[in-house]
Amino acid sequence: MWKGNPMNDVVVGVNRSEPALAAGHSAAKLAAAYGVNLHLVTCAERTPPISAGVGSDRFESDWLTAAEEFLKRLAFDLPHDDVTWNVSSGDPASAILDEAKRLDAGTIVVGNARTQGASRVLGSVASAVTKKAPCDVLIAHTS
Repeated sequence: MWKGNPMNDVVVGVNRSEPALAAGHSAAKLAAAYGVNLHLVTCAERTPPISAGVGSDRFESDWLTAAEEFLKRLAFDLPHDDVTWNVSSGDPASAILDEAKRLDAGTIVVGNARTQGASRVLGSVASAVTKKAPCDVLIAHTS
């Protein structure tokens, strides 16, 4: 039985790796074709704030701000205009699944990150997402 609604959001987990960015681009094209929102999910490690600068020119950043800036830049570069995002500090697969459930997503896009060893078709995040997804999952060819 099909559980997803293809006219709902497309969710994709991204990070700074080439396979994840390629999956993001595939997800953006799919969301544009469906005419729905693209929702980016990334995970970042909680770290203490960083403060730098010279004299009175100070710059402060924290893990959340840095991750949100990454997603903002990525959203601008994607071939779709209707983009939202969420930053999590937990397990990437759980974060993607939680957002897909919260949004009642129609599709989750994952990349085929690994090409060697026992998980040569899917990486561990993609494998976990496909096993527990509340909707359809598209495996983007990223290698």
